[in-house]
Amino acid sequence: MWSTTDGKLYRHYEFRNFVEAFAFITKVALIAERANHHPEIRNVYNKVEIFLYTHDEENSITEKDKHLAEKIDQVYKTTVAA
Repeated sequence: MWSTTDGKLYRHYEFRNFVEAFAFITKVALIAERANHHPEIRNVYNKVEIFLYTHDEENSITEKDKHLAEKIDQVYKTTVAA
């Protein structure tokens, strides 16, 4: 579930291993690039943290962030189901 942390949308994901986590990050990167929206992503082994906020809107949370969060959740569902 997404929460608000330091003025950013935040979510933590866990995977079975590093390869699965990295595959997820790659899929998220492609979706974000198509949307011209670039999240802050942190990865340590099987853990991924994502922070969303809109740089050109004074680093605030916008509908653009909420929409990307929904797409990221869809990617997560397909990644862990595979």
